[in-house]
Amino acid sequence: MLLKYKYPFLILVLGLVLALWPAREKKTAAAQPTPTEEQAEQTPDWQRYREQTEAQLASILSGVEGAGRVRVMLTLRSGPAVRYQTDAKTETITDGEKNSSASEYKTVILSRGGSYNEAAVVKTDYPVFQGALILCEGGDNAAVRLALSTAVAALLGLGTDQITVVKMK
Repeated sequence: MLLKYKYPFLILVLGLVLALWPAREKKTAAAQPTPTEEQAEQTPDWQRYREQTEAQLASILSGVEGAGRVRVMLTLRSGPAVRYQTDAKTETITDGEKNSSASEYKTVILSRGGSYNEAAVVKTDYPVFQGALILCEGGDNAAVRLALSTAVAALLGLGTDQITVVKMK
Protein backbone atom coordinates (compact mmCIF):
# COMPACT_ATOMS: atom_id res chain seq x y z
CA MET A 1 0.00 0.00 0.00
CA LEU A 2 2.94 2.35 0.68
CA LEU A 3 4.20 1.86 -2.87
CA LYS A 4 0.78 2.85 -4.17
CA TYR A 5 0.98 6.37 -2.63
CA LYS A 6 4.73 7.01 -2.87
CA TYR A 7 4.50 9.77 -5.54
CA PRO A 8 1.79 11.82 -3.81
CA PHE A 9 3.75 11.36 -0.54
CA LEU A 10 6.99 12.58 -2.19
CA ILE A 11 5.19 15.60 -3.65
CA LEU A 12 3.73 16.41 -0.22
CA VAL A 13 7.15 16.15 1.47
CA LEU A 14 8.78 18.25 -1.26
CA GLY A 15 6.05 20.90 -0.89
CA LEU A 16 6.58 21.05 2.89
CA VAL A 17 10.36 21.37 2.48
CA LEU A 18 9.95 24.20 -0.02
CA ALA A 19 7.38 25.95 2.18
CA LEU A 20 9.68 25.83 5.20
CA TRP A 21 12.85 26.72 3.28
CA PRO A 22 14.05 30.24 4.30
CA ALA A 23 13.50 32.63 1.44
CA ARG A 24 16.37 34.81 0.33
CA GLU A 25 15.47 38.34 -0.59
CA LYS A 26 17.42 39.83 -3.43
CA LYS A 27 17.96 43.44 -2.52
CA THR A 28 18.29 45.44 -5.67
CA ALA A 29 18.55 49.16 -5.94
CA ALA A 30 15.12 49.34 -7.57
CA ALA A 31 13.44 47.25 -4.88
CA GLN A 32 14.74 49.27 -1.94
CA PRO A 33 12.86 52.46 -1.18
CA THR A 34 14.87 55.65 -1.39
CA PRO A 35 15.58 57.48 1.87
CA THR A 36 13.10 60.20 0.95
CA GLU A 37 10.34 57.61 0.50
CA GLU A 38 11.19 56.07 3.88
CA GLN A 39 11.20 59.49 5.52
CA ALA A 40 7.86 60.37 3.91
CA GLU A 41 6.32 57.20 5.34
CA GLN A 42 7.64 57.99 8.84
CA THR A 43 6.91 61.73 8.80
CA PRO A 44 3.69 62.65 10.62
CA ASP A 45 0.99 64.49 8.68
CA TRP A 46 1.37 67.68 10.75
CA GLN A 47 5.09 67.84 9.99
CA ARG A 48 4.43 67.42 6.27
CA TYR A 49 1.82 70.21 6.57
CA ARG A 50 4.47 72.50 8.13
CA GLU A 51 7.06 71.62 5.46
CA GLN A 52 4.56 72.20 2.62
CA THR A 53 3.56 75.55 4.13
CA GLU A 54 7.24 76.55 4.40
CA ALA A 55 7.85 75.61 0.76
CA GLN A 56 4.77 77.51 -0.45
CA LEU A 57 5.72 80.58 1.55
CA ALA A 58 9.29 80.54 0.24
CA SER A 59 7.99 80.27 -3.31
CA ILE A 60 5.53 83.13 -2.88
CA LEU A 61 7.87 85.41 -0.95
CA SER A 62 10.66 85.04 -3.50
CA GLY A 63 8.36 86.92 -5.89
CA VAL A 64 8.49 90.05 -3.72
CA GLU A 65 10.58 92.72 -5.44
CA GLY A 66 14.08 92.86 -3.98
CA ALA A 67 13.70 89.70 -1.87
CA GLY A 68 15.81 87.40 -4.06
CA ARG A 69 16.20 83.80 -2.84
CA VAL A 70 14.05 83.06 0.21
CA ARG A 71 14.09 80.30 2.83
CA VAL A 72 11.40 79.98 5.50
CA MET A 73 11.30 78.17 8.85
CA LEU A 74 8.08 77.92 10.86
CA THR A 75 7.67 76.84 14.46
CA LEU A 76 4.50 75.31 15.84
CA ARG A 77 2.76 76.21 19.07
CA SER A 78 0.63 73.07 18.98
CA GLY A 79 0.13 70.07 16.78
CA PRO A 80 -3.14 69.02 15.22
CA ALA A 81 -6.08 68.12 17.43
CA VAL A 82 -8.92 65.78 16.55
CA ARG A 83 -12.23 66.14 18.35
CA TYR A 84 -14.48 63.09 18.44
CA GLN A 85 -18.25 62.92 18.79
CA THR A 86 -19.27 61.81 22.28
CA ASP A 87 -22.55 60.85 23.87
CA ALA A 88 -23.12 61.99 27.43
CA LYS A 89 -25.24 60.05 29.87
CA THR A 90 -26.09 61.75 33.17
CA GLU A 91 -27.74 59.99 36.07
CA THR A 92 -29.18 61.74 39.11
CA ILE A 93 -29.26 59.72 42.30
CA THR A 94 -31.43 60.85 45.20
CA ASP A 95 -30.67 59.58 48.72
CA GLY A 96 -33.21 61.21 50.99
CA GLU A 97 -31.93 64.79 51.25
CA LYS A 98 -28.80 64.35 49.09
CA ASN A 99 -28.79 64.62 45.30
CA SER A 100 -25.79 63.52 43.32
CA SER A 101 -25.21 63.12 39.62
CA ALA A 102 -22.77 61.07 37.63
CA SER A 103 -21.86 61.67 33.99
CA GLU A 104 -20.49 59.13 31.60
CA TYR A 105 -19.06 60.02 28.19
CA LYS A 106 -18.71 57.52 25.37
CA THR A 107 -17.12 58.09 21.98
CA VAL A 108 -19.48 57.49 19.07
CA ILE A 109 -18.25 54.64 16.88
CA LEU A 110 -19.31 54.32 13.24
CA SER A 111 -19.53 50.80 11.87
CA ARG A 112 -19.41 50.18 8.15
CA GLY A 113 -20.05 46.48 8.32
CA GLY A 114 -17.75 43.64 9.14
CA SER A 115 -14.97 44.45 11.54
CA TYR A 116 -14.37 48.00 10.31
CA ASN A 117 -15.10 50.51 13.10
CA GLU A 118 -14.13 54.17 13.18
CA ALA A 119 -14.65 56.97 15.71
CA ALA A 120 -16.90 59.80 14.52
CA VAL A 121 -14.80 62.94 14.02
CA VAL A 122 -16.50 66.26 14.78
CA LYS A 123 -13.61 68.58 13.98
CA THR A 124 -9.91 68.50 13.12
CA ASP A 125 -7.88 71.54 14.17
CA TYR A 126 -4.78 72.25 12.11
CA PRO A 127 -1.47 73.03 13.82
CA VAL A 128 -1.09 76.55 15.18
CA PHE A 129 2.03 78.45 14.13
CA GLN A 130 4.08 80.22 16.78
CA GLY A 131 6.72 82.07 14.79
CA ALA A 132 8.49 82.46 11.46
CA LEU A 133 12.08 83.02 10.40
CA ILE A 134 12.67 84.29 6.89
CA LEU A 135 16.12 84.29 5.30
CA CYS A 136 16.39 86.29 2.10
CA GLU A 137 19.03 87.92 -0.03
CA GLY A 138 17.31 91.31 0.24
CA GLY A 139 16.99 91.16 4.02
CA ASP A 140 19.15 94.26 4.52
CA ASN A 141 16.51 96.45 2.83
CA ALA A 142 13.89 97.76 5.31
CA ALA A 143 11.14 97.92 2.66
CA VAL A 144 11.70 94.25 1.77
CA ARG A 145 11.69 93.23 5.45
CA LEU A 146 8.41 95.08 5.98
CA ALA A 147 6.79 93.58 2.88
CA LEU A 148 7.83 90.02 3.82
CA SER A 149 6.78 90.29 7.48
CA THR A 150 3.36 91.77 6.66
CA ALA A 151 2.77 89.12 3.98
CA VAL A 152 3.61 86.29 6.38
CA ALA A 153 1.52 87.90 9.13
CA ALA A 154 -1.47 88.07 6.80
CA LEU A 155 -1.07 84.48 5.56
CA LEU A 156 -0.42 82.76 8.90
CA GLY A 157 -2.24 85.02 11.35
CA LEU A 158 0.96 85.79 13.26
CA GLY A 159 1.83 89.15 14.77
CA THR A 160 4.73 90.98 13.18
CA ASP A 161 6.62 90.59 16.46
CA GLN A 162 6.59 86.81 15.87
CA ILE A 163 8.26 87.13 12.45
CA THR A 164 11.97 87.75 11.91
CA VAL A 165 13.46 88.65 8.52
CA VAL A 166 17.24 88.45 8.15
CA LYS A 167 19.70 88.79 5.27
CA MET A 168 20.96 85.56 3.72
CA LYS A 169 24.72 85.31 3.28
